[in-house]
Amino acid sequence: MASQRLTFIDILRGIACIWMIETHAVNAFLDAAYKNNPLFSILQISNGFVAVAFIFCAGAGFRLALDAKINDYISYGKPLWSYVRRLLFILAIGYSLQPPRFSFVKMLNFTPEQWVTFLDCNVLQLIVASSFIALAGLLLVRSLSNMVIFAWCTFLSISMFTPFVWSIDPATIAEIPTFFRMYVTTYPQASFPLFPWSVYYFAGYIITHYFMIADSRRQRALQYLLIGPLLMGIVYASSRIPWSYYDASLNWWLVSPMHMLFRIAGVLTLFAALYLVQDHLKGPISRMLSLSGKESLVIYVGQGIIIYGAPISGEVLLAMLPVYVNPWHIFILTLSVAGVVYGYAYAWNTYKKYLPKHAEWSLRVSMFIYVISFLFKKH
Repeated sequence: MASQRLTFIDILRGIACIWMIETHAVNAFLDAAYKNNPLFSILQISNGFVAVAFIFCAGAGFRLALDAKINDYISYGKPLWSYVRRLLFILAIGYSLQPPRFSFVKMLNFTPEQWVTFLDCNVLQLIVASSFIALAGLLLVRSLSNMVIFAWCTFLSISMFTPFVWSIDPATIAEIPTFFRMYVTTYPQASFPLFPWSVYYFAGYIITHYFMIADSRRQRALQYLLIGPLLMGIVYASSRIPWSYYDASLNWWLVSPMHMLFRIAGVLTLFAALYLVQDHLKGPISRMLSLSGKESLVIYVGQGIIIYGAPISGEVLLAMLPVYVNPWHIFILTLSVAGVVYGYAYAWNTYKKYLPKHAEWSLRVSMFIYVISFLFKKH
């Protein structure tokens, strides 16, 4: 049962990986002429679920890990510190992708705007911050039954208070140091601040918890499959009601708890559907998606380097594309980038599997070379 549990969640994360590549390709390259029509609006709404699915799966993964490791975590055993080191490594990876100039010398002369770009709270930073909040909650409450209460309290607090956080005067926000400001606020605009994005992490934890403790997981998945579309319908209907407990000038798509619920319901539906059909997910595409889910960090970093050119220039890829990039070009680009990063993810997964010590030292040496290059690069 354990491998089955993880397989369908890995496939969900793998789907999010491919979806992410398409989303980034559209955002970076699709010609503006194709963006002013209803089909593009629908595509944008669907693309809004990509980061939600990633963050949701991180919360789900934390809950799954507690089945085996909760006693080690609350007793401050070795697995806890291994987990903390992994989170810090992911955080370092997240920031390493963001310097406007890949040079420590250049960083010393960053403008305030460049520092904002470097310190932006992106998906990886958001997941790490949410994981530390969850870990702190676990060490405080020290049991699964109490942890789900903590998750509910955090989930409700973030969802309900997000509009108020977005209403804080920018002058007040500016007094917070930039590093912390990018995790909490929207001034300047953070990509994925804790309010509201952390809500999806704790939604993943809560939904997975009730799935795991169910007497019949198939029955629970069927319940989820019913609840998901029903919630989406209720939220859509409620969006037509001209009432809110916060300032109506705020963007519903950014701050509304109902919109958060809409996105959670969408991922919940996919979560349940994948579990119910997992026995049929045996083909090569399913295996590719599962491995992509397991190596989602590799996929995330790889596609970012290819599409956005982080931390080097992306001009090479841009030069390979036509002047006017249409949806067909985006489709081909998505498949091409997915193929390249999957090939690397497969090679890295195989290397780790058969030569784990070599892989560990290869990673350390690579990180050492990366850091040295950053420190001594002049231009």
